[in-house]
Amino acid sequence: MAARLTVLGGYLGAGKTTLLNGLLAAAGEARIAVVVNDFGAVNIDRRLITSATSDTVELANGCICCSLQDDTSAVMTRLAERGDLDHVVVETSGVGDPASLRTWGTYPGFTPGPTVVCVDSTAATRLLCDEFVGDTVARQLTRADTVVLTKADLASPGQLADARRHCRTHAKDACMLQSTGGDVHLKDLLPPAAPRSRSADVRDAHRSVHRTASVTGTGLADRPALLKALRDLPDSVVRLKGLVRCADSPQARTVVQVAGGRLSVTTDGAWRDADATTLVIITAGDEAADTVLRTLTARLTEILNR
Repeated sequence: MAARLTVLGGYLGAGKTTLLNGLLAAAGEARIAVVVNDFGAVNIDRRLITSATSDTVELANGCICCSLQDDTSAVMTRLAERGDLDHVVVETSGVGDPASLRTWGTYPGFTPGPTVVCVDSTAATRLLCDEFVGDTVARQLTRADTVVLTKADLASPGQLADARRHCRTHAKDACMLQSTGGDVHLKDLLPPAAPRSRSADVRDAHRSVHRTASVTGTGLADRPALLKALRDLPDSVVRLKGLVRCADSPQARTVVQVAGGRLSVTTDGAWRDADATTLVIITAGDEAADTVLRTLTARLTEILNR
């Protein structure tokens, strides 16, 4: 049996992983494999896990979650050879081109499925008009068979209408869906019809330059100082996420995320011996953004190592 291959794209913070979590939770009798870049971000109910390795988690409902790590070919070949999967959903990176993985749909063991692109409905207009990232977001949309407008519960009616209109400019023939907290069903993402062919050279030239930096800490972070720094992030920061050990709750795993200009701070269980305070920062912009990134990295390093 050949598995239907769906490619899931979308800019940084668009809600791709939330959507994948929803697919795994509501898989029903479908046997799904999801392939992700950030393995630890997928929120899997530990009661459903039957086995786990460094790059694969198998669930009691027949679904599996795999990490691409550094060898895409090995992971995809292994999944194609299984023969017991109904669907394989592959997540591209936040700045990646979904077309780069779509060709796997013709590999023996797979059949082509649609390309799904997530767009943050609260930030779509701003991102598409952005000097540095607009071309990246637009290029992703040109690949889409289905566009999912995420975070619809956080958007005003005007924002939703504008997001739909701007996305339609670049994804003229795509199916358009709305999502709140990843509540899009498998049948909506994997319609019976085969995806339409799309030119691979549409808007391939882009000017956006993304830079990544990581900050680690060995001490206990001052929460107020950290939150102030995160609320005052420069506009060039398009994504930030990580795990922090705070002085006011040293036994808890504090998860911080910034996406679409919104800050989220949550707790994810007890701090473990294997945990380490780490923040990953992604910026977009011209050469001037390098100086901003260096300054921000130095500031966060100071806060995390007090």
